[in-house]
Amino acid sequence: MESIDVKELKLNKEVWKVPYNADLIAQVIYIYRANARKGSANIKSRGDVSGGGKKPWKQKGTGRARAGSTRSPLWVHGGAAFATVGERVFDRRLNKKMARKAVCIMLSDRLKDEKLAFATFGSDAKAERKAVLDKYNKSLLVVTGNEEAEKMLRNIEFINIITPEKVNAKHLLENRNIIVDKESINILETRLTNGK
Repeated sequence: MESIDVKELKLNKEVWKVPYNADLIAQVIYIYRANARKGSANIKSRGDVSGGGKKPWKQKGTGRARAGSTRSPLWVHGGAAFATVGERVFDRRLNKKMARKAVCIMLSDRLKDEKLAFATFGSDAKAERKAVLDKYNKSLLVVTGNEEAEKMLRNIEFINIITPEKVNAKHLLENRNIIVDKESINILETRLTNGK
């Protein structure tokens, strides 16, 4: 892995020099996380709990309160009063421009904080792995479409690899450091500026 100085590259300001906007990032991450929820909680109501078919005691004459079932929510082992039953949908729509801008903001912020580096990957797998492991020891996101680079790095525990076509704000948030393959810069810029 050969690091590239930022000054040597012609970077698009619309992607790599966007002012920070915490509110936009929070909105986008909230939507990604909401869409990841399963919503599969399933609690038994009084009709779903087994038993309770027989009236516990007669209606009158015992001096006790009226009771029709031992599975009433008031009773121990009774069903839940307001049970969450079935699939609940948490999906929210995300505006494409918002998603793109959030990625640009996060890339710009990481570049400014020197947590983002540009590199080219060679063919020597051992040397490449050693170069990466010597420099990084915590969560690392490698943005590359290079299959050879993916093969050499994919079985390292803390490294996540993603193509420039699929990278989003959630991936950038979950990884402390980012390496962008030189070949992926143009693809990223075209995608994030909508080809303009």
